[in-house]
Amino acid sequence: MTVLLQTSGLSKHFAGVAALDDMDFEAKDGEIVGLIGPNGSGKSTFFNVVTGFLRPSRGKVFWKGDDVTRVAAHRRARRGLVRTFQERMCFDDLTVRENFTYPLIQAKWRGDTDQRIHEIMRWVGLPARTLDQRAADLSWGQIRLLGMAIALLFKPEVVLFDEPFAGLNRIAAEDVCAALIRLRDEGITAVVVEHEMQLLLPLCDRVVVMARGQKIAEGASDEILSRDEVRLAYFGAA
Repeated sequence: MTVLLQTSGLSKHFAGVAALDDMDFEAKDGEIVGLIGPNGSGKSTFFNVVTGFLRPSRGKVFWKGDDVTRVAAHRRARRGLVRTFQERMCFDDLTVRENFTYPLIQAKWRGDTDQRIHEIMRWVGLPARTLDQRAADLSWGQIRLLGMAIALLFKPEVVLFDEPFAGLNRIAAEDVCAALIRLRDEGITAVVVEHEMQLLLPLCDRVVVMARGQKIAEGASDEILSRDEVRLAYFGAA
């Protein structure tokens, strides 16, 4: 498998405090990587630095072997590295169709716009009946699927998902799980930050655990939580 995204010694300090400390990481094509850790472990900072929203204090970010540490966030996105956010990623007063169409027009999409919109909706499992509904009228689960679809609109190769199950009921969460599996089947790499372990771990090919801004463990999803260093990070000393 080809390594698409890689970091080496990635660190980020805020007022002398290390939010991210010497983080080595890689994501290969067509895999789902879980990124877990207690609150304050550095997961969000890692996402922000990797995607270019923050500059690292030291270390490097590589995309397909190229150093992109100082490449702007929008240029990384154009290369195929994108992310989602926990917040609403759409314009509430626009329809679902308009939320897709305007970015495609802005980017001067050369393909068939309607075909792309229907394709991406099928990928994430967003019902076709929502196409002409206002985004404000969608359920929260549908809003999360719409955000995923917008992130996937321009055929990225790696998507960093920030807590995609947050606030979802069980049925909506299962829809997101199914969408992630379909994306992997399409060859898209997903890096997922999530606290819902029961939902996340069965999806993952590999899990990376962070604590205090550092990677403390990495391994298969069916055994990672049994490791002493992981249990210590989550639950403290026995």
